[in-house]
Amino acid sequence: MASVLLLAACGKESQPIENTVVADITNSERDIFYTVAENASIAIIAGNDTSVHLSTEAEWDALLDHFCDQAADGNQVVFCPSGQPRANGAAKDTPTTISTDNREELKTWMKEMEKAGKTVIVTYDEEDGRWRGRAYEKLMPTAAEAVVQDYSGDLIFIPTPSMQGSALGGLVWAMRIDSGDTLVFTVEGMMLWFDCETPDATMTLLQRPATMRGVASSHTDGNGATIQTLELEIPEDGVIAF
Repeated sequence: MASVLLLAACGKESQPIENTVVADITNSERDIFYTVAENASIAIIAGNDTSVHLSTEAEWDALLDHFCDQAADGNQVVFCPSGQPRANGAAKDTPTTISTDNREELKTWMKEMEKAGKTVIVTYDEEDGRWRGRAYEKLMPTAAEAVVQDYSGDLIFIPTPSMQGSALGGLVWAMRIDSGDTLVFTVEGMMLWFDCETPDATMTLLQRPATMRGVASSHTDGNGATIQTLELEIPEDGVIAF
């Protein structure tokens, strides 16, 4: 199974900003967790993700340009601030979705979503020449919930929970545990999201009994209902085993 997933991903995404000439020396540090792949969730499962520390706005701008380029090349880009959300002044009226053919408009929107501490998904449609972005709240466990345990059950795909202000559609990877509860998997608070209404062949391979290790927590969705999640423990090699 690990071999199948490693073939689905194409290796670690390199950090694109190491050699960036930085003109802006303003101290604006941030840590970003991201993945770039045709199917971002499969890439995360296979360990094809990157965490990068940025020290300036120029570095952040360069990474956002990289995201725009990668989406335009046909990849799905998913990113979020690392760790607990640090909502720090995003405009409250900024929508959590965008459709635009203006690169700078997209970058401005992505910056606002990062300020709000959200997970961001960006794609590009060659037919109409527009980038499309969707953002939702990170689903991180609190410090009080941070107890790592093993959970056994059946791996399944369920319709994406309704998030506040976001209509993601598609499916997310989850587990129906022996108690009958359903735990939605997260990595860095990001749901493992698939842009389809029924599982494809690779996803079908992921539907089976398994034991997963992580931190369980509860959240409230956009309709006021409770979402139960399992923040997966990631081994040193980055590949999620099950």
